[in-house]
Amino acid sequence: MSSLQKMVIENILASLSVGLMVISQKGKIIFLNNSACEILGLNIEEHLGCGWGELFITDDTHNIEFNQVIIDAITEQGVGRKHSVAFSIKKEKCTKKLSITSSFLTDEGKTLGMVFLFEDVTDFYQAEERERQMLSRNVELQKERIAGLDSLAQAVAHQILNPTIVIGGLANLISRKLPKDDPLNREIKAISEEAEKLEGLVTAVKNYSTIPKANPSEVKIELLVKQAIENTNEILSEIGENITVKLENNIPFLNVDRDLFLSAVVELLLNASNFTPELSTDVAIKIFKKNDVISIKIIDHGLGIESRYLPYVLDPFYSTKAKGVGMGLSLVKKIVFEHQGKLFIESEGKHKGTIVTIELPCANNDCCNEKD
Repeated sequence: MSSLQKMVIENILASLSVGLMVISQKGKIIFLNNSACEILGLNIEEHLGCGWGELFITDDTHNIEFNQVIIDAITEQGVGRKHSVAFSIKKEKCTKKLSITSSFLTDEGKTLGMVFLFEDVTDFYQAEERERQMLSRNVELQKERIAGLDSLAQAVAHQILNPTIVIGGLANLISRKLPKDDPLNREIKAISEEAEKLEGLVTAVKNYSTIPKANPSEVKIELLVKQAIENTNEILSEIGENITVKLENNIPFLNVDRDLFLSAVVELLLNASNFTPELSTDVAIKIFKKNDVISIKIIDHGLGIESRYLPYVLDPFYSTKAKGVGMGLSLVKKIVFEHQGKLFIESEGKHKGTIVTIELPCANNDCCNEKD
């Protein structure tokens, strides 16, 4: 290598924004650049040629984690290993967060020394930590808000339900006492019907606000879907309708609260039936896992949803049905939320069917595999 080439390389290494330190096989520091000195609080003229141990291992408590990373790298001679550790300079009060990448120099199979790259990631780490704290606080605030709204909904529902029952009861009592041909019967019947609607609305709000916290356990998918179909058809049989489901599934188990999740699936099947003009509804359920996310798709071929309505279908009290309360999908959304999942509604438009997708996290792969 020519002297010019050597000078260029040395200048490039010296001007790197990342700290570079090379330690010989005997533990001596044989190269330091300016960034390494700035990050580690060293001086090239003073510390070049010193043993790294005498510089950093000064007592049993100072920079223990940092020293251990260096020792492990020298002992194991790993290539491209990266660590994030705390580091403090004794003269300074603040502790830094360093990213350390280690490698080693070889020549014809013989180890010549170790190479360490140091990067001060304190600002990045602190920004990440602030973001984590903010996200954590936002989650707590959201939980508090939901809990507060649930308590308010329960209180309002209780206060409205009692007068509603009284109004409906008195309307029915008056209707029975009136002659059949009395013109007031029409008005009384309207009062009774509206009281019944209000009672149904209050019940729906009460059910929504009293959804318990999910208590997940291992549930066999086929049994869960089978029970959901039975429960749905039991309800539909009262109006002369039925539903058939084709299940495509390659995951034997789900880790969910059985009762809560069962009620969510039943609600989605009923919703599919409600928006299918035929008396018999065909639905496909596809369950699969991809990238640690379990997707449950419920696909119908009913009336579909117009694009202008899609943004609002998960909102409480939103319904396109004349007699609908509009709490069904909101109920499902809350149950899915209790399982740390997400709910999506898709439709290509009117008369083109609807796809409801539930996404559940699966951080533990064991929950998706059948037990031995």
